[in-house]
Amino acid sequence: MSTNLMLRLWLAFAKGTGMALTKLGNTSLSVHIIPYRNQKLYFLILIFHTNRRFSMQQNYLLSSALAERLYYEFARPLPLIDYHNHLPVQELAGDKSYGNIAELWLLSDPYKHRAMRICGVPEHYITGQASAKEKFFAWCRIFPQLPGNPLFDWSRMELEWIFQVTIPICEENAERIWQAANEKLCLPSFSAQGLLKQFRVEYAAPCTAACDDLSPYANLPGAAPSLRGDDLAAPTLPLIQKLEMLTGQSVRSFDGYILAIRKRLSVFHGMRCRFSDHALDNGFTYQPEDGRQDGYFSRILSGGSLDQAGQSALRSAILRAVAKEYARLGWTMQLHIGAERHTSTRLRNLAGAAGGYAAIGHPADIGAVVRMLDDMEQSGGLPRTLLFTLNPADHEAMAALSGSYSEDGVPAKVSLGSAWWWCDHQQGMREVFQALANYSVLSTFTGMATDSRNILSMLRHDYYRRVLCSWLGEKVSSGEFPDDYRLLGSIVRKLSYENIANILKGGSSWATNHSKGR
Repeated sequence: MSTNLMLRLWLAFAKGTGMALTKLGNTSLSVHIIPYRNQKLYFLILIFHTNRRFSMQQNYLLSSALAERLYYEFARPLPLIDYHNHLPVQELAGDKSYGNIAELWLLSDPYKHRAMRICGVPEHYITGQASAKEKFFAWCRIFPQLPGNPLFDWSRMELEWIFQVTIPICEENAERIWQAANEKLCLPSFSAQGLLKQFRVEYAAPCTAACDDLSPYANLPGAAPSLRGDDLAAPTLPLIQKLEMLTGQSVRSFDGYILAIRKRLSVFHGMRCRFSDHALDNGFTYQPEDGRQDGYFSRILSGGSLDQAGQSALRSAILRAVAKEYARLGWTMQLHIGAERHTSTRLRNLAGAAGGYAAIGHPADIGAVVRMLDDMEQSGGLPRTLLFTLNPADHEAMAALSGSYSEDGVPAKVSLGSAWWWCDHQQGMREVFQALANYSVLSTFTGMATDSRNILSMLRHDYYRRVLCSWLGEKVSSGEFPDDYRLLGSIVRKLSYENIANILKGGSSWATNHSKGR
């Protein structure tokens, strides 16, 4: 061991920190010295990293010795709770084994489809009739164009850290990657449920419409439905009829409709559902109570339609009513605000409603959001609420609303949600952290949700945790945050797992969190 290396190791020990020390040829060495309990005993962890072209080192995104220490000691050991996603429930319930890497990784991923379209790939090789292998090769062909896009990071993390495929993703290596990944998919640990176990997913909540079949969840101890309430807020005659059949509740009025919803929500609650989700798309408007909801609903029952104002008024009335039910059940209501979903009619016809072509809408009508939350609160029907915004210009405004609606004993009853959809990248995550720190209370943040259709996207929790630890390390380095290891570790645990776990367990109240200190 060189004198320089010995000196730097001694300095690391004196400071009680982990730090990258040296490079030995193509291998880098990092040392982590972690005090145990009374700090009289230390763990010395040596980590060697082979430097390959394009290979992602284990300290990827960890920008400082403190970031490394926070990640390895506090963030990495924690299980995952993914409270909002679009995972394929039937595949999970059947513990599906995937025939090839494209089937698992590419065919149902609108993020990748969007990037392929931007790069000029013909639709035939995206959602068209090309074979799975041809589509995979088309993806590999354009992949070297993607540095800077989060897909470049996520895809390499998924292949290297899950499949142990470390060669660059490109057309020249496509056949080797195809073969190596497909060999892994033959293993039991790469089935749908096997992958969830690899990621240590404790609770996953796929979006599930009110009238969907809930029986698959009976075979999924680690998953529960998250109610997708958009169809309930825009009722049609077929939906009403199906709801009647499922609940046994005759629906002849607005009140009857809400009663049927209440019965259906009880079934969801029995399947461990604790979250609901509503999309407030670009141009969302809110109408206060006008006493005319029965008339609007009767028109739907008779097979008629409503003009735009009538649709807004009925949707507003339904949102107020279902929010009261969510509050009664102790659920968390998620509002996803500001998506412009109607862009290309051609792509909508080709790829369906969730084909990866949606855009960011204009900044939200904060007044409409505020009036809705206020009406819910005034009627005693405001549940815990997470505000996700697709337009990054709204992060600060939504974070500030956490101080506008509160309940005794409930931390962050209304809060900014995680960086959502097109904002779900390193910069977007950092913007959310900063907005929460500036306008709310960072330590109350509920943390990461993938919003993904791909099981491999659970790895984004690791990406998020790395970004968080690096951001905290930079705040300490700049002098903005104290160099208090226990405090920082507590923040990492809360924002990675504990806050959302407490919400699920019903133990998130101020009294519960502070009872040990009494």
